[in-house]
Amino acid sequence: MKGFIKKYPMLFTGGAGSITHMHYDIDLSHIMHTQFGGRKRVLMFPHGEQKKLYRKPYEVLSLADFSHYYEQNGTPDYEKFPALKLAEGFDFILEPGDTLFMPAGYWHHMEYLDSGFAMSLRVLDPNPFKVAHGVWNLLGMRYVDNIMKRTAPKVWYNYKKDKILKAASRHV
Repeated sequence: MKGFIKKYPMLFTGGAGSITHMHYDIDLSHIMHTQFGGRKRVLMFPHGEQKKLYRKPYEVLSLADFSHYYEQNGTPDYEKFPALKLAEGFDFILEPGDTLFMPAGYWHHMEYLDSGFAMSLRVLDPNPFKVAHGVWNLLGMRYVDNIMKRTAPKVWYNYKKDKILKAASRHV
């Protein structure tokens, strides 16, 4: 692969039980994520599954909580978020030495099974329209969301929640 952003590698560390909530990377880069120490459970979905994942408008996060999703009585709450049952993705464990390729826009949720660390290298998509979309996400979408959260937090939250639930209900 060409185009690694070598100047800005990202190091991730966490203790056992640490969680990275369901999201996709805002800049829409492709990611090479190498696990160096400890094990990490990963739940991953293609970008097209975002409405079933209850994506928050103007954000790159899910409204649903996937914390400990693999435990018998854990989340997500399928009664509250029924479209989650229909989302098609991947569930696997990264071991030390494993490298995961995440295409741009892939949703991911990670839970550290052991204390550990990993490093991600980003690669910009060669398509200029996808790069422009990533720039919009960083500079436009995020800015609009931050302004609305400050000026009308309750109205903005209710608007987004209503929009999320309507979009997901089309899949149930």
